[in-house]
Amino acid sequence: MFSSLRNLGILLLLLTCISTSKAQTLPASTTSTSATFTRADTARAIRKLFKSRRGGGAGWLGFGTASILASTLPALQTTSAGVWTPGVVAGSAFMLIGLNKRIQFRPGRERQVLRELAATGHLPTSVSRRLRGNFAPLRGLPSDYDPLSAPGIRPAAVALGLTPAQVAEAARADTLRAINRLFERRRKGGKRWNYLGLAGILSMTRALASPSIDGSHVDGGSLAILVGGFVAAPVAIGVTNLVTYNEARESEIENAYRSGKPLPKRIRQRIKKKDLQPLD
Repeated sequence: MFSSLRNLGILLLLLTCISTSKAQTLPASTTSTSATFTRADTARAIRKLFKSRRGGGAGWLGFGTASILASTLPALQTTSAGVWTPGVVAGSAFMLIGLNKRIQFRPGRERQVLRELAATGHLPTSVSRRLRGNFAPLRGLPSDYDPLSAPGIRPAAVALGLTPAQVAEAARADTLRAINRLFERRRKGGKRWNYLGLAGILSMTRALASPSIDGSHVDGGSLAILVGGFVAAPVAIGVTNLVTYNEARESEIENAYRSGKPLPKRIRQRIKKKDLQPLD
């Protein structure tokens, strides 16, 4: 009897050790599996996330519109019925939620995130923290569709099989070209604003100098509004662009970037997609 109990105890001990070892090795195997995700797997998850959020945004917009119409149409049809204010407030909130989702997960931003993933392998925090649950990356097959292979997503240098050093050099050249285009565009815009202000001055001078048919004249308040809107504002915008984006400032930023310093946040925010396009 004692031998049977001893054998049973040994068996239970072995089962406990086996289950403990499995529990300890399971996270490691899970981690190794998650580490095998490719960029294509992540890109498919991003595509699914953005498509779902855009659809949800459309639903919120439709729900908000229906709520506002249901709260205001009775008041338009009969004089006795009033507008149901809580319904209008709730509908406006629903529409804001939907509009925010449509803007945040718009197709243009999706392409931007995919391009960054293809070029660097990194994702914005606002996107990576949402890749969980139903939107977690799943390991796919080589024959599955790769969103990174879409036109305009994968950098040309990667498609040509260049080395990482060559890819980095190409990216640096693209950034320098974008800086130059940004400053040139801003300086041209500043000149146009100054020309607009000059045209406003000439037009107002001619209008004030010419005699009026009915003998009326422009009062001081109206003149101040015209001067501010058609002269002062354009000239101020033009001078600001010319001063902020002068050639000396451009050379300073280019030299700092060549030395390894990051671009200022103000410059990064103003670089547009067309500034990064290759030269024709």
